[in-house]
Amino acid sequence: MTRRAQVVELKTSENPQKMKDIIFDELRRDLADWMTAKEDLVWRPPVDLTEEDGEFAVRALVPGADSKDIEVLVAPEILLIRGMTRGRAVLRSIELPRAIDPTRVHAEIMDGMLSIRAEIAGARKAVIMMPRAA
Repeated sequence: MTRRAQVVELKTSENPQKMKDIIFDELRRDLADWMTAKEDLVWRPPVDLTEEDGEFAVRALVPGADSKDIEVLVAPEILLIRGMTRGRAVLRSIELPRAIDPTRVHAEIMDGMLSIRAEIAGARKAVIMMPRAA
C-alpha cells in the first residue's frame, strides 16, 4: 500500500511582525510553563535545516503525528512547529539564516516525517525564454 503525503496547515499573516509576535508569545508561554512544571511535557523534535535551489528545507521527525495534529506558523525569519503527537505537546522553533517569503512555504507530513520547504526571499528562480525558431 502506497502512503501519500498529507499537507500540513500553515499559519501566516499579511503583517510579518504580527506573526513573529505570535510565535514569540507562544515560546514565552512555553518557557513560563516549563519553569513551573514538575516535568517537561513538551517534546522538541530535532530538525535538519538545509539550503538548496533558493529554498530552505526543514525536516523534523514527529512519529505518530498526522497532518491534523501539527501546524506550522510562518514569519520571515522564523518557523514554529506546534501540535500533539502520542499524547505529548510538540513545540519547536527554527530560526532561519536568511528571510523567507512566507507566502511561498509548503509543509507536508508522511510516515512521521514533517517536511517544510520555504523559498528564500528574493530567490525566485529565473525563467529563461528561448527564442522561437523561424
